[in-house]
Amino acid sequence: MLKPWLPVFLLGALVAGTASAETPEAIVRGIYAGGLTQSSIGRLRSPENRARYFQPGLVKLLVADDRTENLCIDFAITGSGQDYDDNEITRTLRIESKADSNRAAIDVRFRNFGEPNHIRYDFVRAGELWKIADIASLSHRWRLSKLRC
Repeated sequence: MLKPWLPVFLLGALVAGTASAETPEAIVRGIYAGGLTQSSIGRLRSPENRARYFQPGLVKLLVADDRTENLCIDFAITGSGQDYDDNEITRTLRIESKADSNRAAIDVRFRNFGEPNHIRYDFVRAGELWKIADIASLSHRWRLSKLRC
């Protein structure tokens, strides 16, 4: 006899397995889906999720950023600035990925107010999960891991 809870358990296990197998490219595409106004980076860096999506060094930086009166990350890291044109970013967005079994680099290119932007997301594999090891703007020459709070 089939237990009534078994289908729910199996569906939950399938969904959990899918979430843990998120690829770096899928994570980055999710960040930019719907433009920067609806970016999921806030969800990824929220206190309850950051250890799932970021390497320990970046988790420490995000915690320090939360604790400072004057935020040290005072710009949208997904857009390398404070102002953005969602329509232009969405229209010009290009995402390329390079990966091996343990590392991945996801390059995001777009135009914002006519200015070219190139942001790289570096990932490392941590067991079954992929975690963001660093985020850098190659066009504006900053690297998240180099910020000090």
